[in-house]
Amino acid sequence: MVTYSEMIKDSERTVLKWKQVILCLWVLSMVAISYASLFPRLDVPMDFWNADKFYHFLAYGWLALLPPLCFEEHRTAVIASLSMILLGILLEICQYYIPGRLFSWYDVAANSAGVIASLSIGKGLRNRFPAWSSD
Repeated sequence: MVTYSEMIKDSERTVLKWKQVILCLWVLSMVAISYASLFPRLDVPMDFWNADKFYHFLAYGWLALLPPLCFEEHRTAVIASLSMILLGILLEICQYYIPGRLFSWYDVAANSAGVIASLSIGKGLRNRFPAWSSD
């Protein structure tokens, strides 16, 4: 017969494994977005007015959504999410030096908006699943 404490330990191990998977996914996502941002010319699948801003919003929203799901402490998760704004600014600066790319404050704004929007979603997820946070 399985005791309650054994079930809790199994649950904690499962959560820890998922946090590790999400952390790896976050790092891979940063690498992929950095590569896409620094590639000289990137064709997007859908093209409509300001489609690139929509993609920036989604990409950086995704990057900011993952830290609240993989870091124990709320403060660490928030700092990691907000650091994605800095990543976006640095990648935009790098684009200035890449042929076919240019620096855009509108891209920085879209990146930042995605991060801010995802911070509230991430906080909601942490509150919804309290086993995922130590807060």
